[in-house]
Amino acid sequence: MEILYFIVAAFSTIIGSSVGLGGGVIIKPVLETLSDYSLPTVNLLSSSTIFVMSIVTVFYQLKKKDKINLKNTIVVALGSIIGGVIGQNIMDIIAKKGINMGIVSNIQNIILIVILIIVFIYMKNKDNIKTHNINNIVLIGCLGIFLGSISAFLGIGGGPLNVAAFTILFSMSTNEAARNSIIVIFFSQGSKILSVALTTGFSSYKLEILPLMMAGGVIGGIVGYRINKSVSEKNIITIFDTVLISIVLLNVYNIFK
Repeated sequence: MEILYFIVAAFSTIIGSSVGLGGGVIIKPVLETLSDYSLPTVNLLSSSTIFVMSIVTVFYQLKKKDKINLKNTIVVALGSIIGGVIGQNIMDIIAKKGINMGIVSNIQNIILIVILIIVFIYMKNKDNIKTHNINNIVLIGCLGIFLGSISAFLGIGGGPLNVAAFTILFSMSTNEAARNSIIVIFFSQGSKILSVALTTGFSSYKLEILPLMMAGGVIGGIVGYRINKSVSEKNIITIFDTVLISIVLLNVYNIFK
């Protein structure tokens, strides 16, 4: 059974790294389907795995001197640090209140389904949608806080939202948005994990499977980066759209299972 978690982590982060989804959008619903782990544990396993993936991917991006919109992406990333802490604190408050985690999970799944459908519709029609080049630092920072909060609360990394936001608001290509998205994921998920370490600690989480999933995340970061650099913009969009629809269907299944 353990090898299955490794495969899930590796496959998810390969796809996530290559198209900017991060992988958490795949890992979280799959773990909810496969395991009996609590929702907070699933969120942390997902966030930790994609955080490791993002470290590897960002390392390669810096090493290869990839084109990065450094100013805007760093501001979004810094905002996402605050957002990551906010999202994790919301989850901690819910856990302390003793709210039924099944209900919380369903709410998360519904939010994620809505987000993914909106992103899918946008990606299918993005050539007909006007894009922008916003430069207001405050607005960009607020965008980062929003993206970080949503991604940390849902435990998904926020890749789909990041890619859509970067293509709409910064007029990036999908490939470029994918690369910049991974940087934001690095900061948002890193801040979430640090928030857990400094507040509740890790003792209440079942993390025995985490080392294996992190190993999958390392492989995902390496392979996914190479895919992103080698495939066309059209193929990146096709992979992106296919994954979105698959995850929507999986989340629907998790709600009604």
